[in-house]
Amino acid sequence: MADVAGPSPEHREAHDARMWWAGDLGGVELFRATLTEFDFRPHAHEEFFLALTEGGVATPRYRGDSHVIGPGDLIALNPEEVHSGGPPADESWTYRAVYPGPELVRGIVAEFPGVLPPVPEFGGDVVRDPEVAAHLRRFHQLSELPGSSPLERESRLARTLVLLVSRYAVGTWSPRPPGRERQAVAVSTEYLREHAAENVSLRTLARVAGLSPYHLCRVFRQAVGVTPHAYQAQVRVWRARSLLRAGLPIAEVATVSGFYDQSHLTRHFKRILGLTPGRYVRDTDT
Repeated sequence: MADVAGPSPEHREAHDARMWWAGDLGGVELFRATLTEFDFRPHAHEEFFLALTEGGVATPRYRGDSHVIGPGDLIALNPEEVHSGGPPADESWTYRAVYPGPELVRGIVAEFPGVLPPVPEFGGDVVRDPEVAAHLRRFHQLSELPGSSPLERESRLARTLVLLVSRYAVGTWSPRPPGRERQAVAVSTEYLREHAAENVSLRTLARVAGLSPYHLCRVFRQAVGVTPHAYQAQVRVWRARSLLRAGLPIAEVATVSGFYDQSHLTRHFKRILGLTPGRYVRDTDT
């Protein structure tokens, strides 16, 4: 990410700011912060800029106008699109941002049949769309959690981008409907079973299935009834149950089954089987 200019020297206060790089997603930069008395000078980024307001208010300036944004509002700017601004005086702005590169967004174009630009362009002013905001927020939150599934994070990001492009890109963008690619689904489920303990990425699974990532998500859910991530968690719980019956300690079972730690196993085990691993061991020992 390259800024044309940084923030004004007299406005440098930022609280709880963090920027990090999600290399396992093909290289995506993320940022979250709470800003007060902070006004960005006109600048641009090499990547797309998606910023979701979580709290407070801001008055950014872009596309020749000043905009008022609040909780749930989303800014979607194109690469090298100049913008500036920040929270008004005596106000604060809490937001989460993601910077998907043109190559990543270009991959989303595969979901839209017909003759289209290689990279979509966003117009308009402020995106107010609860569904898009929910997917982006969840993707961002998962990216901060230790042990979060790359499969789920990639799926959330792909869903966010497809919805944004289909609803807010300039022109007509209609995603192709999911088909009935039974063989692709069969290959995917088999791969997830065979690699249950691994952090399988959506890109890897899509490559194995021979489909684009987002199309695989839709086809998979339509055929199986759950997302690839949910299916992966289910397979891991099945494996954990067998290992618990074999007498392995719960902490070891969590690691061998592919969970980040024992609490991670417990959370998914209870969601699927209705009781904790400890209770399961006690009940099956009687």
